[in-house]
Formats: sequence, structure tokens, C-alpha cells
Amino acid sequence: MLLFLEVMSLLEKKLVLPDYSNKKTIPNFSSAILQHFGVEPPFEPFPLALEDINLKGIDKIIIFIIDALSYNAVLKLLGKGGFEHIKPDTLKKMTSVFPSTTTAALTSFFTGVPPAQHGMLGYTLYLKEFGGLSNMIELTPMAQERDGLTKVGFDPMKFLPLPTIFQQLHEAGITGYHITSKSFVNTGLSRMHSIDAHIKGVYGLGDMIEEVHHIISSGPKKSLTYVYWGLIDSYGHRYGPKSEAYMEESYWLLRALDDFFGKLRSKKTAFFIVADHGQIETPWEKEIWWTKREKIYDYLYALPGGEHRAMYLYTHYPEELKSVILNNWNEQLMVLNLEDAEELNLFGGHLKKDLKSRVGELIVIPRDDYAFCFKYTGQEHSMKGRHGGLTDDEMFVPLIFLRK
Repeated sequence: MLLFLEVMSLLEKKLVLPDYSNKKTIPNFSSAILQHFGVEPPFEPFPLALEDINLKGIDKIIIFIIDALSYNAVLKLLGKGGFEHIKPDTLKKMTSVFPSTTTAALTSFFTGVPPAQHGMLGYTLYLKEFGGLSNMIELTPMAQERDGLTKVGFDPMKFLPLPTIFQQLHEAGITGYHITSKSFVNTGLSRMHSIDAHIKGVYGLGDMIEEVHHIISSGPKKSLTYVYWGLIDSYGHRYGPKSEAYMEESYWLLRALDDFFGKLRSKKTAFFIVADHGQIETPWEKEIWWTKREKIYDYLYALPGGEHRAMYLYTHYPEELKSVILNNWNEQLMVLNLEDAEELNLFGGHLKKDLKSRVGELIVIPRDDYAFCFKYTGQEHSMKGRHGGLTDDEMFVPLIFLRK
């Protein structure tokens, strides 16, 4: 177990932990939205009033989730100007969850609880009940086709141990909508997140705005709509989160939403613009690649899981493996036992036994802008941007609030 001084040492290294103590994380936010609609929040709600977020009289809420748009990036973009409604005083911040990755964070948006409760604990997880390591975005065993887990009995509609935010709203008579890319509509992950929601697929920005406008102008009196936009994350991975592609796409998307809000005539409507996580630049020379031929592989009972910025290691020899890693990469990597991670409240609570097996015994978190990468098939490649870790660029996400 980490001693108190060791915990303080981690914090002094400028790590940003999920801010559960101040109730300013993604699941706190979604729980506050449920509370606004008169639903008992499943987790401690975000203190909206302390951030001057007033939802009194609001009937329709639209939440735009911009994948990988960091708080720091939004600060820079606002400095460019050109916004009529999105101003510095409309921009607040909250933290993502750990790991700061799409599967964990989106599931917290769509359930209102932290990863310790919903169990979607990373990009790749060891699913003991399904025989091994699985990709949790594709919902498939590693290197197989999307939704391949369904062939061995996986049911995305029954995998989560608790209801979605849309199920909770439905019971209260509130209509929920989920707008996402047309290519994601029928995937297992979208279906898992959209239980009891009206899910709509869009091809681009124009029809996304059209669908939202229709909900606002013609939909039921009260509703909650989540809109997911994934393109910026792809640009960040490929070109880096400081690239023109990432910054220009982010800027013009925000400008479009700013303009859309300004043209709305409907009252009692609120917009939130948020993100699941940010990204950090990860130069290729700071990538640590390893394979089945490395010594550390001998200590594992399963292939490593998690992320390049938060890797899970499954081992019967945690202390021996920890020593091997620190002897070789102490300056580049931090290694936590699962108990250490729970002491730091990284997952938003202690994990139940069946969830502990998904994470394994050790968690490797690269320092600074390093990445710890395993070659599963030999087809893996470098990425200029990554997420999953605990830096401010990865963990702080925007919370923009606009209301009519």
C-alpha cells in the first residue's frame, strides 16, 4: 500500500487525479443533470450553483460531448476570438475519470457513476468470463471483428450492472436522445449506452445541427439530448493535439455551435459543451515498445490491457514484476499496485472482485509524455497524440454552459 508521503509525492509530480472530493468529475456532472429532471442522482451531483450554472426553468438540455477536446485547448481557442456566446465566463472545468479514455468516460456520462461502479475500466480489459483480453470500444476479442464478443454470449444490453441515464429518465417520464455518427449507431457500445433513448445517426455537422434543432423545436416539452462528436480525437491521435488539424477543427466546431445557439428562438433550452478527456502529445522517441520476447512478459498470465498511458498488467508475481519495470524504466514510468490505485481513489471507489480481475494486479502510468506500448499483432503504429493518463492535458475537460 502507498504510504501517505508516497501519495503526496505523486501529487507533487503534477498529476491530476479525478476530482471526486469536490464532486467535479464527469459522473458528478451527469448525476446533477438527472437531479435537475427530478431523478434521484446515482452519484453525488456536481455543485452547479457554485459554478454559476443556473438550470432553473430549463426544460431541454443538449449536451455536446466533443471527444478529446481538452480544457487547455479551449482556453487557447477562445483567445482567437470570433465567439458571440462562448466566452471565458461561460467556460468552467471538471476532470475526466481514470483512465482518461473514451470507454470509461462515456460510460460515466451515460450512467452518472464512476468506473468503479459501471465496470468499463479501459480501452482493453481482461474479461475472465469471456476468455481473455477484449477491446471495449469494438466489444471484441483482440484483433477480431467488431462486436465479436456476441459470438461467445456477450449481450451489450445486459453488460452494465446498473441503468443508463436514459433508463432513469424514462422512468420519470423524460425523453432521452442520443445523436452520434451513423457508423456508430448499431455498434454494441452505442446500444449499451443508449438503452431507452432515441438514437439518431448523422453523417456530419450539418445534419447533426438539423437533428438537434428538430428536437428543440418539435420534440417533447422536456428532454435530455447527448450529442457525441468523435472526429477531433481521431485528428489528435494522427496529427497531435497541438496540430493545425486538431486546433482548426476544434475552433470551427465551437464556432458552429456558438452560431447555432445564437440563432435559437426556443426558450427554456440549455447547451453544455463538454469532453470525455483531453490528449497529450506523445513523441515517437518517448514510446516504449515491448513484445512477447521481453522479460516482463514471462511474469504475465494474460496480455497487457488498458491504454498506452495507463497499462494494466495481469500477473501472479506483482512485486517481482514491479521491480523489473522500475529497474529498467524508473525515470519513465510509475507502477501502482491495484491497492495503491484504490487508495488514491482513481476509479471513484473500491472495485468489486469481478471488476478487479479486469484491471489486474499492476497499473503502469507513464511519466510526462512517455507511452508504454505492447505489440499485440505487430501491426501497431506510433500515434502523435494519446490519452488515458493523469496529466492536466488529459484530465481537465471543458464545461461550457449556455442557456436561453
